[in-house]
Amino acid sequence: MTEIHKQCEWLGWFDRFDTDESICRAAYLPVVPVLNLEHLSIVEACKKLDQAWEKVFVPGPQHVKLLHELLDQARGFARSNYPTLNDYNRQRCSYIQSMSAPQTVRCLTGLAGVSKSSMVQAFERICQVQPTPEFRTDGQRLMIYPVRSEKINGQTAVLEILKGMGNPFALLGQTVKGKDALMAHVRDWFMATTTSTLLADEMQFFTQSSSASTKTAQLIMTLANLGAPLVYVANYSLIRKLMLRPQEETNRFFVEEPLMLHPPAANDLCWIDAIREYLAVSPGTFMIDAVQHAQELHRYTAGLYRSLRILLRQAYREARVQGKHVVTLEEVKLAYCSRAYSIYRKDVEDLAALAVSSLMAEKRPDLVCPFTEVSTLGGARTAKPAASQQSQRLLPSFDPSSALIESAISAGAKATLRDLRHAADQPPGERTTASVTRMPKRPPVTAQSLLQGAQVLRDVSKHPHPSTEQPRVHLESGDGKPS
Repeated sequence: MTEIHKQCEWLGWFDRFDTDESICRAAYLPVVPVLNLEHLSIVEACKKLDQAWEKVFVPGPQHVKLLHELLDQARGFARSNYPTLNDYNRQRCSYIQSMSAPQTVRCLTGLAGVSKSSMVQAFERICQVQPTPEFRTDGQRLMIYPVRSEKINGQTAVLEILKGMGNPFALLGQTVKGKDALMAHVRDWFMATTTSTLLADEMQFFTQSSSASTKTAQLIMTLANLGAPLVYVANYSLIRKLMLRPQEETNRFFVEEPLMLHPPAANDLCWIDAIREYLAVSPGTFMIDAVQHAQELHRYTAGLYRSLRILLRQAYREARVQGKHVVTLEEVKLAYCSRAYSIYRKDVEDLAALAVSSLMAEKRPDLVCPFTEVSTLGGARTAKPAASQQSQRLLPSFDPSSALIESAISAGAKATLRDLRHAADQPPGERTTASVTRMPKRPPVTAQSLLQGAQVLRDVSKHPHPSTEQPRVHLESGDGKPS
């Protein structure tokens, strides 16, 4: 990646990535090994592991595809607004700054823990003007930030968020009066730094209410009017809240196709590479084979990278509690059953149930993708059920549900399941004809028929049927004669 560290030409920070291989190499971030874990306490060692794992990013085909799409969008915006340095200078020297039109708003969504934030950080990192944000040419020295990332987290006011995105030197010691004035300042600062994409992460923490979405909607509309295309990261729960907003708002939030990020499959190379990268954090500590145990780790985590980190950290804790400094698959199994992993274990089990039954979709809407597909079959438009779509589109690679269920059933049930599968694979037999025999009509119920039935019942009760009589037992006396 030596070409990344060279001084770029104008807009070269986008043009240097023209292939998937170059994007993958630039986005990849290896783990920094942590040494001498055995000399640290359990709490300190686990903290070191978390810090090392949080920085790891192993891009897979999905990440590369989305990064390529984001790069194309940012490149197109930059070329249309300031294709050359002269065009940029003309805009900067203009005394009248026209109100820019709202830009493209796109949503990046996926399950919690599927590495959405890691991909956003990778996009900001690979688009930096290396090695520093400083761009020099013909006596000019500019500070260029092609992609700006803002973590909303627990901030409570839009004005505070806008101040964090403005020019820190211009706002130092000054009070910007009003939201409009602050937005104009940030808009001018974005243009001065050639910002071509604004990333808003951790949107779900902007409001603590479980149902309110007004503040979040206002924040998105504000960020969309700062002059740069907006990509906001949101989980499924937040998307569902925003879908309940009025039509004029949802048409802005979801006018573009959302960017979807799904968990990898158990046999995907990116999943195996990610496991191998996590295990390399402490050489000699994790005695787990990334290829051999990829399937089992996938069953324990549903392919979610955050769950994998939590599981490995708890496995290390289980080993240390037992007085060991080596983690094997046995400690991983103990970690999966532990109380510390119970929340993540429930998500994994619910995801497995979701792929089997649609009933779980009503209990856990936060695990179901809000965006539905409509397919055309024979000229008729049919909507895919939530559970079917979840297993086919949301989690196309998450298949441990069948393994989890089959491992829990009895041997007889497994044999029946094999017979059913064998029968399902057989071609349909020839159609046979059958005749239907009509049952005779019952006479209508009348008072006379009821009286006759009651009399029959009394007669039967008075004189028992011979077959119901108790047999008589004859006892023989000592001389052989019946008594």
